[in-house]
Amino acid sequence: MNSQLPLLLISADAGTRTKLKNYINKLQLFDVDVAFDSKDAIDKLRQNPYQFIISDINIGDVDAWCLSSLIRSDIYKCDKKTPIVLLADTHSERIAEATAKSFGINSVLAKSDSARVNEILADAFSTSLPLRDRLNGLTIISQSANTADFETLLQDKFYIESVYSAKDGLALIRQKEFDFVIIDSELEHESAMPLMQTIRFEMPSLPVVILAPKNNYACAEHFVLNGASDFIYIPFNASRVINICERAARRNDFMISNKQFTRKVNQLEKSEKKFKALSNEHTQLLGNLSSVVMELDETGHIRFLNNAWKTLTGFSISQSIGRNIMDFIDTDELGVTKFSNQLNNLLMQVTPSSTEEVRVLNAQGHSVWVEIKFHQLIKNKQAHGLAATIDNIDDRKIAEEKLQHLALHDTLTGLNNRYFFDNELNRLTMLASRGKTTHCLLYIDLDHFKIINDTEGHQMGDLVLKEVALLLEKRIRQSDILCRVGGDEFVILLAETELQQAMTIGKSICHQIAEAHFQFGNNSYKVSASIGAAEIDGNASAAEYLRRADIALYVAKNKGRNRTHCYSETDTDSKQQHDNMQWAHRLQEAVLNDNIVLHFQPIWDLRTDEVAYYEALVRLNFNGELIYPNDFIPALEHTEDINLLDHQVVHQAIKLVSQHPELHKIAINLSAQAFSDEGLLPLIQKELKAHNVDGAKIIFELTESASLTNVSATRRMIQQLQQLGCQFSIDDFGTGFSTFAYLRELPAESVKIDGSFVKDMATSSVDRSLVSAIINVANTLGKVCIAEFVEDKITFDELRKSGAEFAQGYYISRPLRVDQIKDFKFTP
Repeated sequence: MNSQLPLLLISADAGTRTKLKNYINKLQLFDVDVAFDSKDAIDKLRQNPYQFIISDINIGDVDAWCLSSLIRSDIYKCDKKTPIVLLADTHSERIAEATAKSFGINSVLAKSDSARVNEILADAFSTSLPLRDRLNGLTIISQSANTADFETLLQDKFYIESVYSAKDGLALIRQKEFDFVIIDSELEHESAMPLMQTIRFEMPSLPVVILAPKNNYACAEHFVLNGASDFIYIPFNASRVINICERAARRNDFMISNKQFTRKVNQLEKSEKKFKALSNEHTQLLGNLSSVVMELDETGHIRFLNNAWKTLTGFSISQSIGRNIMDFIDTDELGVTKFSNQLNNLLMQVTPSSTEEVRVLNAQGHSVWVEIKFHQLIKNKQAHGLAATIDNIDDRKIAEEKLQHLALHDTLTGLNNRYFFDNELNRLTMLASRGKTTHCLLYIDLDHFKIINDTEGHQMGDLVLKEVALLLEKRIRQSDILCRVGGDEFVILLAETELQQAMTIGKSICHQIAEAHFQFGNNSYKVSASIGAAEIDGNASAAEYLRRADIALYVAKNKGRNRTHCYSETDTDSKQQHDNMQWAHRLQEAVLNDNIVLHFQPIWDLRTDEVAYYEALVRLNFNGELIYPNDFIPALEHTEDINLLDHQVVHQAIKLVSQHPELHKIAINLSAQAFSDEGLLPLIQKELKAHNVDGAKIIFELTESASLTNVSATRRMIQQLQQLGCQFSIDDFGTGFSTFAYLRELPAESVKIDGSFVKDMATSSVDRSLVSAIINVANTLGKVCIAEFVEDKITFDELRKSGAEFAQGYYISRPLRVDQIKDFKFTP
């Protein structure tokens, strides 16, 4: 007897106890202990580690469902996973299974089928896990790491199978039954959506949960709107994953349960006594479901509800039975007409089933989003009303609405965003092409806004943008569409508006922004705006209208800002700006394609009469023609691609030094924006290391005006370059002249005297004196001087007399191709 397994049988009915004990004793595996009610059972559970439990549902003050929950809470002597079998007078198999899953029950057994108790006990005895403790799930995830994480997380509650491709997943789904499927939205070959659509077509009741990248609202929304039951973000929250998987799997159970309930009602209708018993049993079972189970008669009036209805709406069952379902539908909901029509189609047997999303009103007068799944009730091959399950999807719909809002609105100002603008511009373009009505586009850009960001920080800049957005919202008409499409860029679409009226509106906006004061604490700011206007006349594409407005905007800026300019094909300013933008675009492509060429001009050492180093001078190879810096640098600065040119020049120059020993030392010019480029210094370090070039072979030059724009940043950059062994030179020095004092602030090794002073020093005593003064000051501060624009021998000799250390100019040599350097010779 001691080797037998302890089993607790809980039943107040002597006949049930006797019958079950006789069946169980035949196995000779169990030591059966009997409890007559819940109180007796709890006392025994506190003292004995039972390994199996069989119980009636109604056992006194605590029913078997609640007792099962207590056991699963691990508060008694027995293991919390101890197999539990409940005895019911009669039951619907799928309803019992669905309810059993929620309470951790292994099986629900009809007393009329008690002979199967040994089969159930044998099954439970043969496995290490409770019989119905897990649901079946399939994961189709391309990343093996994510697959392993899901299997580890879900293994206690679910049987999980895993595959890595859509093809393998679909094959497995067609072979086996699953309670839910998890699909990676980033499956290879973009196969996630076709796979989900195939599953929805072949197995519409199988729930599909989508894995979406973190905060990718558009991805999650796209799959949910196309049929996904729910979504999970990667990286995932463990508790949310389990809840979503359970909820997805249960939904199918509830629908199947309802169908089985209908079949049971049809089977037992002839026997009123059995029907009442079944109804009572179902009411008890269905009362524990979180989904509302509803039955409607042929006119749409409610004739059955479970307890979940009161939880959802606050209305009692007695208040609701007999009322038409439409009494509970929110009439303010735009989809109510569609819902009403679909309900009529179901009641008139036009449609056998349907799934609808609609708002229902609760007892407090508030509305809640629900999903209602309808199926026709068929009796004797005739329809007798509808069965329905109702699930609360309010959280999901709120999330969808937030996703929709985020997809169409700017998070800072709350205005419509670029995506919304593009759609509306396309719509107005289409309308203009179909009729005679014209519309207009205003492209607004704040003037010198970058100054606020740079001096006060982006937080203060954001406050100004919000205030400007509020000002624009007050100015526009109800029919106008205002959007923020960039950092400090706004657009207004003026529906059914003539160009002259649009110009008047634009001028008014410029005036209002210029007159406004933006006060934050003790700080007050003023900004202005430039506006480009374009007419949407139906004769061009949406992209062309935006381009025209952009051209007009730049014309407004070039004309002095704080004004509105209208695009016109006959306007010379617009045409010139259009040509400039095309040229800038071609130059931009040339830089992106690395079509740069470096020439090298010798820097002559006046003390040793030899080449001290070479200055790298950049040209662009444009369709076989060399374009010089004065022709493309301003355009690149306009398109904000000058940093890219800096990077390309540094890369090419250091590479050529490594390949040509005659380039023993070179100077590289940097743009004015170089010191605000956080990627430049790491690039220099990378290139020196990659090409094994000593930093001492490189001198970096920056113009005097750019150096003094931000002295502290310049000093910091110079020090970082010097740590790499590189040197630094101030180019075009003397143009400011009042900046002599800054020389001691900048740890530069050399100063290049601006050529405007050098070229006339042979004939101008003033220029000679200025050059001498610069040399003397530089030498006093321990710096050497390079004089550029040395065009003749007289100037060359004058520089040698003045004490300059280095000279550069056409008298010595024009810039050379790298293959010409070996043959270079110069005799002073």
